Amino acid sequence: MKKNYTLIVAAMSVALGISAQQLPNAGFEEGWVDCVPWTSGGNKTKYELTPNNWTIAHVIGVMNMGKTKVGENVAGYNSSSAILVKNAPNSVVASQTVPGYFTLGTPWNTAQGTSNPTNKDGGTFGGIDFTYKPDAVSFWYKRTHGTANVEEKAQVIAYIWSGTYVQKDVPGNIAISSSSIKKVEMTDRDRNILDMATEQGGEVTQKGTLVAKINYDITGDAADWTELTIPFEYMAGVNASPEKINVIFSAGDYFSTTPGVDNTLTVDSVQLVYYSRLSALKFKDVAVDGFNENKYEYNIDAWMPESADDIAYTVKGQSATASVALDKANRTATVTVVNVGIDIDGKNTHTYTLKFYGEAGVLPASTSYSGSITINGMTVEYPDGPFVHIYNGKGQENAAEFHFYDFSLDGKTVIGSIIIDNVDVAKDNSGNTYLRGAKNGIKFRINKNFVNVDATVNAVVSADKKMDAELTLLIDPVPAARASADATEYSVKFSGEYDTTVGIDQIEQDSVDAPVEVYTVNGIKVNAAEMVPGLYIRRQGNNVSKILVK
Repeated sequence: MKKNYTLIVAAMSVALGISAQQLPNAGFEEGWVDCVPWTSGGNKTKYELTPNNWTIAHVIGVMNMGKTKVGENVAGYNSSSAILVKNAPNSVVASQTVPGYFTLGTPWNTAQGTSNPTNKDGGTFGGIDFTYKPDAVSFWYKRTHGTANVEEKAQVIAYIWSGTYVQKDVPGNIAISSSSIKKVEMTDRDRNILDMATEQGGEVTQKGTLVAKINYDITGDAADWTELTIPFEYMAGVNASPEKINVIFSAGDYFSTTPGVDNTLTVDSVQLVYYSRLSALKFKDVAVDGFNENKYEYNIDAWMPESADDIAYTVKGQSATASVALDKANRTATVTVVNVGIDIDGKNTHTYTLKFYGEAGVLPASTSYSGSITINGMTVEYPDGPFVHIYNGKGQENAAEFHFYDFSLDGKTVIGSIIIDNVDVAKDNSGNTYLRGAKNGIKFRINKNFVNVDATVNAVVSADKKMDAELTLLIDPVPAARASADATEYSVKFSGEYDTTVGIDQIEQDSVDAPVEVYTVNGIKVNAAEMVPGLYIRRQGNNVSKILVK
């Protein structure tokens, strides 16, 4: 049973309707046929075998003399078939080494003479029709060296292009004398497409457009099957749509005329890769901490965004697209990447999930915090310390009220209590609670003048019941002119700890016939005639409510 990517591709293509093109017979299992080496003289003689859709560069020689085998079918990577190509000595003139390679196009070679030939050249022309934009080529390989050139590299050459390249007067056969060399007009020659100089051949009369290429060196040996993925380089500024592709695997330096004898390359399970992943992910213009294209879940220490525009990304893939979906109920955002073809893992879709603050939960009815405060960076001393209360008397999930009682800008003059209702509440997996809210149009009185206050709060209560809160207050002495130049912004930071000695939860509720009683938020009973502006707790029997005295 072949552990073959082409079988996976076929199955996934049927199941998912994937249409992106793969290379034919990429596992070399789909039949081997007689090879008829191409020559400009019109050779018709069969020599050795080659896999369907691919051509091994066997050489037919001169009048069937000097024909040389440079490749064969061998056991593959968990399969019955792979291609081994080898730089082999010429069967007649052993001092001459024939390069071993195979290709989707048509191999060709030329030389003049026998024992010491001159004007040697060769390569590949043509390829197959192809209209997609793969991101990489992936395959399994083995690699060995003979003793003649132990440093020679093997090569993977691939290129995608549009249009047609034509070169005149290219010699395409081996002959003893120059008069027997037949020159032809060659279409889509590798060097022409790759914009490389050619010593053999005439004018290039027609040119297409190179869209993408690979020119990769494999160095060293690999006795065991080794996986390799090589990305395509897409040409900058080229907008042409692909029309053709060619892929070449060479046992040695493909563009050299002096290959190292006995150097080999074995290849199996060739696939084109279409990435459906991200190469970058940001939240509010900041890179997501620990991002890796192969990691698909992230915890974000931030509030759930209101807009998908807060999430930015870069797709990894020429043809990949991505979309963002917000799930406010579960406080998550997902980025789903889709490509027309299959990625290296056999999938064409990958989804990245961002988890924000907020497991569902209900706060206690009442919690209080005493601590310290700074305003615009300066520490402000309150006689009894500043006091913050979180109230959820309605038992609402993920909601509460934030109370900053008896607020003072200088620690002496109380201007009122900051009360922000409908505060959003969220929890993380560590037991921390986050609060976020805003309220506009809070009325205060400063020096006998009424002012308008817009307030926002962001706070966190740690699992061990410590609070850090940041408030921004915009105090405008002229409420009618919301953009007044006289408006002053204050940055208020509160840091405190859970205080069990205060809070409305200490007030006992008894008989409904009880008289009205009034308490401060600190739980101290007061005489109604002695109340100063601020927030109080009113109790009458089982009915408890808040009252604000101005």
